[in-house]
Amino acid sequence: MAAASAVVGFRSVHAPDLGWHLAQGRENLSGRLVRTNVFSFTYPDYRQHYTSWLSDTTAYAAWRVGGDAALQALEAVTVAATLLFVYLACRAQSGALPSAAVLTLGFFVLEPRVIPRPHLTSFAGIAACSWLIECARARQSARPLLWAIPMSALWSNLHIECIFGVLQIGLFALSELVRPSALARRDAVRALAIAAGCAAALLVNPYGWGLFAYVYENASVPQILSIAELRPAYLPAYRAFFVYVAIAVLLLLSLPRRLTLSEALACLVFAALGFRYLRLTPLAFLATAPMLASRLTAWTARGLDGRALLATALAGAVFVSRVPLTTLAGGVRIGGAHPDVVFSAQALAFARAEGLEGPVFNSHNLGGWLAWTMYPEVRVFQDSRLQAYPPEHFRAILEASRLQPAWDALVSGVDWAVLSVPRPNALSGAGRFPSATWATVYEDDAVEILVRRNGRYGNLATPDKR
Repeated sequence: MAAASAVVGFRSVHAPDLGWHLAQGRENLSGRLVRTNVFSFTYPDYRQHYTSWLSDTTAYAAWRVGGDAALQALEAVTVAATLLFVYLACRAQSGALPSAAVLTLGFFVLEPRVIPRPHLTSFAGIAACSWLIECARARQSARPLLWAIPMSALWSNLHIECIFGVLQIGLFALSELVRPSALARRDAVRALAIAAGCAAALLVNPYGWGLFAYVYENASVPQILSIAELRPAYLPAYRAFFVYVAIAVLLLLSLPRRLTLSEALACLVFAALGFRYLRLTPLAFLATAPMLASRLTAWTARGLDGRALLATALAGAVFVSRVPLTTLAGGVRIGGAHPDVVFSAQALAFARAEGLEGPVFNSHNLGGWLAWTMYPEVRVFQDSRLQAYPPEHFRAILEASRLQPAWDALVSGVDWAVLSVPRPNALSGAGRFPSATWATVYEDDAVEILVRRNGRYGNLATPDKR
């Protein structure tokens, strides 16, 4: 588990959100809890109902101690905690080899979504909920679930997906009340009360009800923008998820008399969430791993060889991994949280050397990076904190990208722009800065910097300056 966590934790990935998470952590640690869109000049006073403030602050504190390497170490530790909780949940009522087999396959369900963002804490939280539920099953008591209440209170300050932990506990409690399998009905009522306590604990954060407003707004994002992580899971990148769900269904149906209502509901709900939103694909594994381990344990009791089972899982990993295992293992890099192929350090040095500051138009994926590296001297036009801007802001960008006059009006308040070279799209500004009005003063494989010829930095457009 430690080795697997290190492999996915210590690698360089494109994470455009990391910059503004660090920037928000920096603000928080300075005593200025982020409540408005402070990094942007377009809507600086627009409210932020909720942020993963404790995750952001922890990430920034780690960076201050050890730079990018410390961020990677924090990521690896969180993944290791997730895998440990999953294994403990499986081992509560299942054998070691079946549990290891499920963990091996499930790791590749997690892998595509292991990026340096606060949602990793929710992976650990869901896994911990699974462990508490399995402890409750094993002891035939709701008492172990009591730990979920303080955990939910802490979790609500770390990431919004704490709501799925409450859902997980609530589904188990309600199922045991309707169709008891592990708890007596009196204990099921207690479990329901604990689930209600978990829901109330979600309000123990500086934003209170704002967490629920954030969830609602996040669910409505696909109506405005096509965001990759809010797309349905697809092949071949998420084949491990599809294979896992197929195996889960087959195993649960292989012993139909053992299938409980809570298991059926958990599998159905969390698999459906994964099929709908690819960012939630790991939840299916985290919530159902103990169920699969128990079925495999039952089959080993009937003669299935546990060592052969684990060997099959290890061999299957070769086929379900979205990248070759040698590439995955060889991708370990210390540092490099902001890879230069996307976030050019040379472009940043140029902007600083030339004194570029103030309002800037920037490609969508570069906003967080600029907020992290150049705020407060520079204020961005947009970034990937979608709830930090009113929906009409992104609609206006999309509409203006179709007509040059509309685009000219949109960017009339800026004298320079920072564009993403490898990721042109309607939000990047690619192709919308005509050479008659704008001049490219810096360009590499990752970033292009332009200035308005008759603007504040027009002198950079002269041949001797370029």
